[in-house]
Amino acid sequence: MRRGIRASLPALAVALALTGCAAPRGAQPPPGHPPAPSAARTFSPDLGESPYRTLDGLAEGAILHVPTGVELTRVQLFDLLAGARVIYVGESHNNIRHHRVQLDILRMLADRFPGKVAVGMEMFQRPSQPDLDRWSRGELDEPAFQTVWYENWTEDYDYYRDILTFIRDRRIPLLALNASERTARALAEGGQSALPADERPLIPDIDTSDPFHRRQMEAVFGAHAKGAGFEAFYRTMLLWDETMAQTVADFVTGPAGRDKTLVVFAGGGHVAHGFGIPRRAFRRAPVPYVTVVPHTPIAEAPADRPDLVMNVEPVALPLPVADIVWATGYEDLEGSKVRLGVRIEAGNGGVVVNGVEADSAAARAGVREGDLIVSVDGQAIRKPADLVRRIRAHHPGDRASLGVARGAETLTIDVSWPP
Repeated sequence: MRRGIRASLPALAVALALTGCAAPRGAQPPPGHPPAPSAARTFSPDLGESPYRTLDGLAEGAILHVPTGVELTRVQLFDLLAGARVIYVGESHNNIRHHRVQLDILRMLADRFPGKVAVGMEMFQRPSQPDLDRWSRGELDEPAFQTVWYENWTEDYDYYRDILTFIRDRRIPLLALNASERTARALAEGGQSALPADERPLIPDIDTSDPFHRRQMEAVFGAHAKGAGFEAFYRTMLLWDETMAQTVADFVTGPAGRDKTLVVFAGGGHVAHGFGIPRRAFRRAPVPYVTVVPHTPIAEAPADRPDLVMNVEPVALPLPVADIVWATGYEDLEGSKVRLGVRIEAGNGGVVVNGVEADSAAARAGVREGDLIVSVDGQAIRKPADLVRRIRAHHPGDRASLGVARGAETLTIDVSWPP
C-alpha cells in the first residue's frame, strides 16, 4: 500500500479522483451502492516518478520538467507555458498552496497576454455559465456569487477567493466546465438509457476504452472496484472528464476562444497522467497543451492529523504524471472555519433540517430535525446555498442567530462556536 495525504471534505461531497477532486454539489452514488472513497481528499498518493528524478525528493518550490528531470526557474516555466493553447493545472481542493501555484500561473499569463487569457474551472456546472459571465464582467457582487459557488461546489469559497477575485478584476472570461448535477445523477443511476430524452443530447461522446484510466479509477475506488457500485462511479467520472474536455475543445476552436490561451483548474485526478481531461480534449481539438500538477509529499502531513492519511494501492502506469510537477507544502483553512452540524434540503420558504449531528453547534443550541431555518443574523435563507454561505462567513469564537419555524412557532436560536 502507498500512503497519501487526504483532507476532510464536507458530508455532501463524494470524492472521485486520485489527487484531489471533489464532486459537484449534491452528487452522490446511487442508492444501495457503496460510497466512493474520498479520493478528493488524497492529494499525493503514488504519483509515479520522473525517469530521472524522484518526486518526493523535491524541495518545496522546486519546479520539475518531468520528462527530462530538469528543474526550471519560474521564468523558464512561464516561457514554456506561453507556447501552449491550453494549460491544465491540477490541485488538491483544500490545499491553499496549490491554489497559490494556480494564481501565479494565471497572473503570469494575464500579464504577458492581456485580454487573451480565459479560465475554465471544474467547480462550476455548465448551466451556471450566465452567472459566471456576469461575474467576469463585474456585474455580480461577491455575496451573490458566493451563493452561485455553493450551488455548484462544496469546498469553502475562501480557498478560491484570490483566484476568483483576480478573474473578476481583470475581466477574464470564466468557463463552467462540468456537467450538471441532474445529468450526472441520472447517468450514475441508470446509464444513458435512463436519461430523459431532452437530456441525452447533453451527453458528450464518452470513450470507455482507456485501460490506464480505468485501472487508476479502480485503485481510487479501492475494495469496491468490482460490480455495480464501481460502474456507477466510473460512469460519473467519465461523464465529468468528457464533459469538461468537450467544453475545452468547443472553446479553443470556437470564435470566443480561438485567439486565447485557456487555463484549466481541476482536481489533480482529472489532470494527472493526461487521461482525464487533457487526452479527451486533444481527441476533439489537437492543440498544444501543458499539464502542471502541484505535488505535496507525504512528509508534509501534519503529525496531529492522522485523518489526512489514507492508503492507496499503487498502480503501475506507463505514463508520466504530468509535464510539470511543482513541489509545495500543505496549508488548509481547518482552524479558521466552523460547522453548524446539520443535514439540510430545500424547503418552502427556507431550508429544512433533516438531521442534527450529536454534539454539534446546532445540537448544543437546540436545533431539531424538522426545523425550517428561514434566516441567519436577520438575513433571509431561501435555499441551501444561502445557509452554507452565511455559516461559512463565521469563525471560531463567533455567534449566529438563526430564525427558525417549528410547527406554528417562530423561534430565534442563538448558535455559538468555541474560540
